[in-house]
Amino acid sequence: MAAPLQQPYRRALGLWLIILTAVFGCTGRKITTAVEDQAFLPGPSAAPVVEPAKVSPPPTQRVEPKIETPTPMKPPALEEVRVAEQPVTVPQSAPAPAAAATPSAEISDVFFEFDQFAIRSDARSLLEANAASLKAQAGHAILIEGHCDERGTSAYNLVLGERRAQATKQYLQDLGVPASQIQITSYGKERPFCAEHSESCWQANRRAHFRRP
Repeated sequence: MAAPLQQPYRRALGLWLIILTAVFGCTGRKITTAVEDQAFLPGPSAAPVVEPAKVSPPPTQRVEPKIETPTPMKPPALEEVRVAEQPVTVPQSAPAPAAAATPSAEISDVFFEFDQFAIRSDARSLLEANAASLKAQAGHAILIEGHCDERGTSAYNLVLGERRAQATKQYLQDLGVPASQIQITSYGKERPFCAEHSESCWQANRRAHFRRP
């Protein structure tokens, strides 16, 4: 009876060994299946990397400057340019200044002999007329210039011309002309009245000349 009981037990034990071997054997082997046998399992997938598109710059366009043609101006109408006429005031000219007082008679020059400053006899009547004219114009001064001919040095003739002017002034003072009204100077031979080298020219240059200062 023991033998028949052990036989089923051995079969069961062997069956369990086969099952365990199959189970543990499957876990250690790599099972390869065909692509068609694999089922698709949906899941999160990495987003594809999209490279930025290269944008080419727009072609540069040359902008031509716009030249505006000036509009011709229309001349204004006659009515627009009319301006009210206004009387033009012409300024009156300023009154002319009063003419300077002149002696009542012409004042004459007097002449001298060569290398002399004494008043000649023919010059006395001229000086008397000059004195009357100067006394009539007491507010106006007179300048007496002493002149000489070209002979002699310049320094000598300056002194001689001054003596001739001084002698003429003294004669007028003796006739009543105030000394404050008379001025004198000497030019010697520097300002001749005649440029010729003759006796007549020399005589014309030996003089006391009267003029207003």
